[in-house]
Amino acid sequence: LIENITRYIKNESLTVYNPQDDFLKLFMCGDGTALGFRFGLPLYGKWVWQLKDTIDRMFMDLFRVENLPDPHNNPALGGDDGEGGTLDTSQYDEYVQISELPNAEEGANLLLRTDDDVDFQSAWDVLRHMVKDDEYKQDVLQHAHDILQIRETKMVH
Repeated sequence: LIENITRYIKNESLTVYNPQDDFLKLFMCGDGTALGFRFGLPLYGKWVWQLKDTIDRMFMDLFRVENLPDPHNNPALGGDDGEGGTLDTSQYDEYVQISELPNAEEGANLLLRTDDDVDFQSAWDVLRHMVKDDEYKQDVLQHAHDILQIRETKMVH
């Protein structure tokens, strides 16, 4: 947005914005848990709250004074050169595996757990890896679908 506003002011061509077709949606429940959705999967529990809290804190840290780009060094904002003139958002784009990645069946089970013992970093690793590896994502989603079908069948009977 900032780049296109700057381009517009300078009478330059705008860049095309391509929104994500699926993104992580997280909602606080107000009781130390959160509800989330990604890839059509329902996510719920304390671990989802911890994930949302971590992502929110990372986002707010972008705007700490020491993390802001120097407008005097940013040509897009009227500065002299490009040194230090961009906002570092790599924390959202880079996939850094924190824990050992579970296989697809274990990953599906982890994402569908709602107990307080889920390690949110491990669950976040599964979600991030699903973004990077379509085959892993499809395998996790298939196992999750199977698990949810079994749960639904048990509830009906």
